[in-house]
This record gives sequence, C-alpha cells and structure tokens, in this order.
Amino acid sequence: MAGRKGLKADYSIATVSVTLVLLLLGVVGYILLNAYSSTSAVRGELRVSVMLADTATPVQRAAIEKRMGMHPAVAAWRYVSADEAASEFQAYIGTDFVGFLGENPLPASYELTLHPNYAEAAKLAELEQECRAWKGVDEVVYQRKIVDAVMRNLNRLNVILLGLGGFLLLITVMLISNTLRLAVASRRQAIETMKLVGATPGFIRRPFVLRSFTQGVVAGLLASGLLWLFADGLAEVLPEVKLMTDRETIALLASAMVLVGVLICTTFTALAVNRYVKLTD
Repeated sequence: MAGRKGLKADYSIATVSVTLVLLLLGVVGYILLNAYSSTSAVRGELRVSVMLADTATPVQRAAIEKRMGMHPAVAAWRYVSADEAASEFQAYIGTDFVGFLGENPLPASYELTLHPNYAEAAKLAELEQECRAWKGVDEVVYQRKIVDAVMRNLNRLNVILLGLGGFLLLITVMLISNTLRLAVASRRQAIETMKLVGATPGFIRRPFVLRSFTQGVVAGLLASGLLWLFADGLAEVLPEVKLMTDRETIALLASAMVLVGVLICTTFTALAVNRYVKLTD
C-alpha cells in the first residue's frame, strides 16, 4: 500500500514538473509567435511613393498600374492626384502653402503597400531601380534610413528571441530528462525483480513507456490550460499591445506542447529504463 502511494506521489511530482517546464516552453513559443506577427505588421506598414512626371500620359499611367498590379512585391497601391497630395500636406502642416506659393509643387503619385517579405533594404533598392525605369515615373521616395534601422532592429530581435527559444528548449529537455530519470530510478527495485523472473527488456519497458505517454499528454494539456490563462491575462494587462489570443494560435501551441511532452517523456523514459535494465544484467 505504501509502495503504491509512493509510486503515485512520484508520478504526480514528475507530471507537475513536466507541466511547469512545458508551460515555460509554451510561453516562449507564444512570445516568438507574437514577435513574428509584430514584425510582419511593421513590415506591412511600409509605404513607397512612386512620383509621376508632369509629362506622364494616360497611356503611361495605365502601363504603370498594370505593372504594379502584377508585381510580386506590391500588395496594394493607391493613386494620389496632385490636388489630393496638396490637401493632405496642407492638413499636415496647417498652412495653405499652395496659396502662398501660387502653385502646387506636389506631383501626382502612387502609394505602394508592400508585401512583408519584400520590406528589406536590398529588395527595396531593386524595386526602386525597377520603378525608376518605367516611363512616366520621375522619382521613387521612401525613408531609406528609417527602413534600414527598423529592419536591422527587427532582425536582431528575431535572432535574440530564436536564440533564447533554443536555449530554453535545451534546458527543457535536460530538466525533463532528469525528472524522468529520477522517476525510473525510484522503480529500480521493480525492474530488478522483473529481470529475475525472466522478463524481456521490451516487456519491462512497455508499462513505463505507456505511463510516460499518458504523463506527456496530461502534462501537455495542463500546460496548455495554464498558457491560455497566461495569454488571456496578459491581453487584459496590456490592452494596447495587439497580442495573438485567437483559438487557432493557442490550439497550435497546445498541440505542439502535447506533442513535445509525449515525445520527450516517452523517449527519455525508454532510455532510462534501458539503462537500468542493462545495469541489472
């Protein structure tokens, strides 16, 4: 009776330990997904203005619009007439500069919204050269220094987060491995007894692996529930930050946590059992 209670206690402690470690891994994954989403959002906000020459003809404009519609870098575009450009700039500065100058110096243009994958300095430079070669285009304008600084910082942030995620994954594997090894060590006497009565390594390993499979599923589900509470609470504390709290994202992370829990638990349990089976040979 005492042995069964001790076994249940060891199993419960191991399950709680695996749950907490999987929760840590899930939180890191949640942060990485939000960082990637934020990066894509920032890249998607990049705008490029294609300024038209005063001599641009309707035929040239139609050709430009056709090329923009077919270009893989352009997600959307908007035509801004010279009068619209003057009105927007006048509202921005709060002064009637057209009346002061006596003419409107701003040309008509196309405002391009780029796909996030093309919001990089090298690809923007290629797009700029390509657009400049189009007939009817006078100039291509975008904030080069700001783009370079933003992209450099975003790439640096992604590298740091990926490195942190990899480091924590390694720590997770080590912690779960030690926890399961200790749990199997507490059953060493049972393993020795099974060996003495002629049980094969596969027969000895099977109940441990099945129990660890269940343990991985339970720990993954518990960690998923805690992650949901964490994400929901974080969204309430930081309402100004657009965090990913949709069911699809949480379900994806939950599935990954259960899968990782099952793989790690069954793998390291089998390795630990094999070790003690060999030690009793």
